[in-house]
Amino acid sequence: MPANKIKKVILATAPRAGGEIEMAGLPFLGVGYLASYLEKNGYEVKIVDTHKENLNESEMAEKIMSFEPEAVGVSANTHNRFRAIEAIKLLKKKNPNLLVVVGGPHFSLTDKDALAVVPEIDVVVRSEGEVAFEELLSTWPDRERLKNILGITYRDENGRIVANANRPFLMDWSELPFPSWHLYNLSEYRKQIHGTDFRTIGVISARGCPNHCTFCASPDNSVMRLRSAKNFVDELEFLNKKYGFEGFNFWDDTLTVIKSRVMEICQEIIDRKLDIKWYARARVNTVDKEMIDMMKKAGCIRISFGVESGSPRVLAVVKKNIDLSQVDFATRICSEAGLVVSLNFMVNLPTETMEDLRMTADLIKKLKKIPRTEVGYGFSLIYPGTEMEVFAKENGILPKNFSWNSPFQTKKYKMIGADPGIPYMEWPGKELEVVKSFMVKNLMDRGEIFNKTWRKLKKIKSWSELISLVKAGAVYLRSK
Repeated sequence: MPANKIKKVILATAPRAGGEIEMAGLPFLGVGYLASYLEKNGYEVKIVDTHKENLNESEMAEKIMSFEPEAVGVSANTHNRFRAIEAIKLLKKKNPNLLVVVGGPHFSLTDKDALAVVPEIDVVVRSEGEVAFEELLSTWPDRERLKNILGITYRDENGRIVANANRPFLMDWSELPFPSWHLYNLSEYRKQIHGTDFRTIGVISARGCPNHCTFCASPDNSVMRLRSAKNFVDELEFLNKKYGFEGFNFWDDTLTVIKSRVMEICQEIIDRKLDIKWYARARVNTVDKEMIDMMKKAGCIRISFGVESGSPRVLAVVKKNIDLSQVDFATRICSEAGLVVSLNFMVNLPTETMEDLRMTADLIKKLKKIPRTEVGYGFSLIYPGTEMEVFAKENGILPKNFSWNSPFQTKKYKMIGADPGIPYMEWPGKELEVVKSFMVKNLMDRGEIFNKTWRKLKKIKSWSELISLVKAGAVYLRSK
């Protein structure tokens, strides 16, 4: 690294947003991998986990600047993008010469819009960032040489926004060092796998997913890049022995894509006699009894499947590539093995009819009867870079020139418990009130409905909120 180039770097997560995701309370791995790669290449790095510390934008900027960095990398998702942008503006106000780089799934998918709307952002590092970010740090501020760095979007010397070609994926990322766990205060991370009482940490064995669901917002989901089973279990053992973590949240989009690899990972855990418990995400068309029994033996206690819909037609529309017999089979073999099974559905999916919705409600009721099975549903949210976003623009649900980085707030977010900054899938005849009333009427008994309504009444703080609740009740009474 040239002696006159950037040396001091802060990597930060963005402040939490409403309707925040399940990873809250666990170290985010993206900044950890970036930090370890930069440390390996001689940089002085610190991590500011704004998300974990629950700092606001001003507190985040103050803490970052207290370290006097030369460059800051901010990672954000679509939920907390506005809070990230506000913090970035504060950072630039404090030091206009500070190099501000953004990454993570949101900015990777909205790179040009972000630079057009937010002048305080200097560079977007798209998708996998380890190598690109290091090359950027060693090149900045020579804008002429930036054109040689794959996977970044920036402004050239004339202020024109330039998106360089994508960077090829690192296919065997066992080559990367473990995340810089020493830069987190790991004693403060105490999230648990739901239903347990032991400390849990997030880990990942593979990047990417070979599936193409229309609602998925991953910027690099089509190509899987694997760590070796040995390398992955080395990290589990390290975190268990050095930091005392007993629980692990496997963050792979789909752990079970390759059966032989799952079996190899499980055998490594068993051979090392690691006394750990873990939670994995899977697809119903990728599991069988032999695999599930092996996972259970190796410490898996909980598994989740995205089912999305009880309508075969809608499953085809969203390119889920599963059938309902696979849903029933996967749920039963996991339940019989003693795993807690979490099944997740979505409503307000594109082109969904009330008959499709009825099929979803009927399937949820059926699956709830299987022991150790938990079933939930959520309203479809629109994310950048998805086929669902294309559908929304083609059908007038989103403006064709919608900007993901300009101010935006939905009007009905309180009703569905979602982040106000994320647009929802809604069209005439399938308004959120109609769909929610249908699902409540079909899935909850009168006692549950009364208790839920009473809790909402006690939280009302204004006439407008009371009127909204009364209107929702009227829709419920009219629904079939």
